[in-house]
Amino acid sequence: MNSVDSGFQQILTAAKERRGDLTVDTMIVSSHLAQMRMFILRRGVEFFAEQDSYGYRKEFLHKVCEHNMLDMKLDSIVDYFLCDGQGLFYFRPSGDNYQLLYFPKENYRAYRDQAGDLNSVVLTYSFNVQEEKAMEAFPMADPGKRGGKKKYIRLKVFKDRIEQTVSDEKIEFENAMGGPAMTQMGQTEILTNSLGFIPAVEIFNYMDCTGEATGNGEFEWLSNQIMYHDELVKNVRKNLKFYGNPTLISSRPKHDIIEAGDESTFRPTISSQAGFAAMGRSSTRVSEPFGGTSALDGQIKVPRVIANLEPTDRISYLTPDSVSGDQNMYIKQYRQEIRLALGGVDDLDIQTASTAYEIKTLYGRVASTAEKKARALFTYGLCKLFGMMIKHEERMFDESFGVAMGLKKPEIPLMEDFQDPKEYEAANEKFLKQMATYEKKKTNLLGVTLESGEMPNGVTGLIPDGSTKVAWRWMGEVFEDSADEILQNSIVVRNLQEAGVGSIEALKYLFPNKTDEERAAMMSGFPFRVVQQTQQAINSFVGMLGNLYQLPHPQTPDLPLASDPNLDLTGFLYRSLDYLRKELSYSGKYKPSSSDTDVAELSDADKRRSAISRPVRDEPTTQLPGITDGSGSGGVGPAGFGSGGQPMAGGVSGAERKLEYKQPLPGPGSVLGVSNADASSQYPGAMGFSTPNPAASPVFGAGDLQSPSFNPGLLGIGSSQSAATASRKPSAKRTRRK
Repeated sequence: MNSVDSGFQQILTAAKERRGDLTVDTMIVSSHLAQMRMFILRRGVEFFAEQDSYGYRKEFLHKVCEHNMLDMKLDSIVDYFLCDGQGLFYFRPSGDNYQLLYFPKENYRAYRDQAGDLNSVVLTYSFNVQEEKAMEAFPMADPGKRGGKKKYIRLKVFKDRIEQTVSDEKIEFENAMGGPAMTQMGQTEILTNSLGFIPAVEIFNYMDCTGEATGNGEFEWLSNQIMYHDELVKNVRKNLKFYGNPTLISSRPKHDIIEAGDESTFRPTISSQAGFAAMGRSSTRVSEPFGGTSALDGQIKVPRVIANLEPTDRISYLTPDSVSGDQNMYIKQYRQEIRLALGGVDDLDIQTASTAYEIKTLYGRVASTAEKKARALFTYGLCKLFGMMIKHEERMFDESFGVAMGLKKPEIPLMEDFQDPKEYEAANEKFLKQMATYEKKKTNLLGVTLESGEMPNGVTGLIPDGSTKVAWRWMGEVFEDSADEILQNSIVVRNLQEAGVGSIEALKYLFPNKTDEERAAMMSGFPFRVVQQTQQAINSFVGMLGNLYQLPHPQTPDLPLASDPNLDLTGFLYRSLDYLRKELSYSGKYKPSSSDTDVAELSDADKRRSAISRPVRDEPTTQLPGITDGSGSGGVGPAGFGSGGQPMAGGVSGAERKLEYKQPLPGPGSVLGVSNADASSQYPGAMGFSTPNPAASPVFGAGDLQSPSFNPGLLGIGSSQSAATASRKPSAKRTRRK
């Protein structure tokens, strides 16, 4: 890393970690982050379910946010997200609540499958542990912290398991040379992932046109300009420090003008100037000419009144121009251009707007930029994560409700437990029939329970309620509306209603942050002006209809005008009555769960395998020519011969082609997870030797220096594997909430 990159990373680190010990002169990064925080978070952010028929989802989301103190962490999350360009939200069930974590760019790695879904994630962070013996904790204590021995943890999260390693040494993804780091020592424990999916969402900032798996930092593309501005400000600061005090210019000798700052300081004498000194005091010959001539502020003292001046004596102060006007203007303009390129506004340059409307319009650019960042952070990040939580809570409700009502859920048969495929097919068919009967009974009992309003004891989670989408909104704007603006908005609403616009649609101008269901709930009364005007319109149509019956038709005088089909007013009356009925009976709409984005999760069979510590089998594997077939050049060598041990026929296209929707492409920039880090999930060993129970015994023959099977003297025989297998036991039905 060169000096420019090092200095730029120092600026970013000082801004996002709030560190004052780093030397940073420019305030562009900190000012832009402060402006983005203000417009991204505004008066606070509220998360709510788009559909909440029972009102429990809002309480659940509020409980999770309050438990994790999310509103206190959002400031730092915004800083890290904008500086890094990407981040990862992760949650984990913890007792009767959820632990919500955010990982910066350098603390996680995300690997995706061929369809673009998360295949696995690796997370690292540190924590402190209280030591019983103070003498042991002292050498490892972190200075400046609150004590404790520092530990490091690494989480490898898969759909069926979580491998967590605790180590005394810092866990890194890359070494100093940029290559993959060696396997760190530590105790590894393998846990069953009870969710059945990876509870993580990766978010990106400034995504490029190639795909979603890449994100760029807010300031990286302007690093040279920011560093140049930092140098300019540093030079100005040096000039102010050096030229800030005026310089005394005089034609008189220095000792006639300058007096000593301390009266008790020893004055030079004839003997001291000659080099003589007392026994207990050194000579003043090498001292300053007038002893201690510096005052407390480090400056020399000049008498207020200088007497005995001759007519030819000249004494004056020279005050240089520390910062020229051109230099100041250039720095100011350069700062404004950088802030403009970042999508913000330089707050110090307020003279560009002269009226309040112009100021609000100027900050509209900031609001537009911040809204894009907020959408990336909340809509595609936290809202998706909360949707996963709600889906898991509904699944827990289904399981606990069936148990509380005395229903026994049938277990899905596993293919590996049957020797004959026909026996498996018969068992699977029997399971499907039993499962259909179970679901029917559970649905009927749930309907009766909801009608009675009494939930049996032992039921946890949230009642299934269709769509699990979660939305967000600001709890207040940066610029609050004045009373006059609110009045103007209410006039707009009234005019829209008189134009025939529905009240729910018109109220968006008065309550823009509320949902349609909330606006419908607010319509507990009725819009009396709209009803009055509608009734008058109906009376007008009825009166017009009466007149048509009284007047004869010009072409057929024996018939009234109302007999003409072209003058039929019945449709007008129906439409007026329908509009009146709608204005007096607003209600919410039900959204089915089919509108949600599916989460890639394990199959029911793999969930059972994971619960009994077996490797999964139904997960789709990556099949990509040139990646998974052992070849490095698409399967065919330069001369047309197969490479990597593949026969030549393997590179020739077959007669039958695979359909494109069955062979998805990995997203541009994504890291394709083609290797499984858990050796226990592979039935054959690393060197071809199979293990009878891969989950309970180590894989022998691993060609790795850090592996216990290759080098037992380094880590001990099975040191990490034994700890992992000892903690992984067949688990019974999970009970979380009592």
